[in-house]
Amino acid sequence: MHAEKATQALSAATAKALLINYKPQSKVLPKIAAIIRKQRKFLLTTHIGADADGLGSQIGLYYLLKSLKKDVRIMNNERVPGYLAAMMPQKLVSYIGEQKLGDHIGEGGLSEAAAEKLMRDRFVFILDSSEPERSDRVGALFMRLNRPWATIDHHVLPGRKEFCVDPTYAATAELVWDLYRYLKIPIPKAAALPLYTGLVADSGNFRYSKTSLRTHLAAGELIGYGIHSDFVFRAIYESSPIDRLKLSARLYPKVAILPNKIVVLPVLQKDREGLDLGDSGTEGFVNHLLAHKGVIAAALFSETADGELKGSLRSIGDVDVATVAKKFGGGGHKNAAGLKVRKPFSEALELVVAELKKL
Repeated sequence: MHAEKATQALSAATAKALLINYKPQSKVLPKIAAIIRKQRKFLLTTHIGADADGLGSQIGLYYLLKSLKKDVRIMNNERVPGYLAAMMPQKLVSYIGEQKLGDHIGEGGLSEAAAEKLMRDRFVFILDSSEPERSDRVGALFMRLNRPWATIDHHVLPGRKEFCVDPTYAATAELVWDLYRYLKIPIPKAAALPLYTGLVADSGNFRYSKTSLRTHLAAGELIGYGIHSDFVFRAIYESSPIDRLKLSARLYPKVAILPNKIVVLPVLQKDREGLDLGDSGTEGFVNHLLAHKGVIAAALFSETADGELKGSLRSIGDVDVATVAKKFGGGGHKNAAGLKVRKPFSEALELVVAELKKL
């Protein structure tokens, strides 16, 4: 433990020394800052299936706005997933969705009426996504209410006045970290762990191609807050429930390899029967499918509770799976994307696989 604390102290001191002459360069930062100065009340949301970067950047921005005395709330389509519960303060995240648990923000779940009341006079920031439809019920609600909105994102997208996008960032959490530095606001300790978790997740533990010196500078500074990097890595990549082994045994015989070396795995509701998988039973499974020599892309398609399809796509090199996701209203990176198709699972599976065969 003493050695760990010494390492964290060294990281903090080194980051402080290196960052003395650091100046944020992104052109989206002044645009975001201008919006923040102009507005007083904010609502922060992210894409459906909120992940580590979506949540981490939301919570990071939440504390930045609070430091500026802004009125800010977070609202997503679902609660914080179990595997992220130790890194993300769940009490800050309200959600609407199938459950509709009640009208009290403190309980987390919001009815649509309560969500509408909360949203009615707020400016909406979409974090880690730039298409309102990817925010599902929350997106549909703020569009129906005609609320002003903008995005804070690092995905490659065509220009639009609402978009505050810079694809040079490895994660939206890195962009929010840079926003703190641009506004000269110290990062509070409560924001450090969520931001670091988002960095680890969306950079693939600092191995994806968009990982830069800036990414490492951000991570180095955040670790100095007392973060245990191994704890974060294990929570994201090595915290599967024990019944995940049983699920693997059921699923691997169903793996299909397309002629173009794309691996496809459908996961039906019946595959999960009798297993205690929590809310993240197949999280990261698609990455294991990709980890075989010769495979260029992998796709995991889960049947949702309402019989529709939710997909996770991964690829290597120049194989762009985001183009497939966008054809079905999804999105993401060239090598990591997601989608949801509101059709019966078998029908949707056939449609998406047909597009994968064209890659």
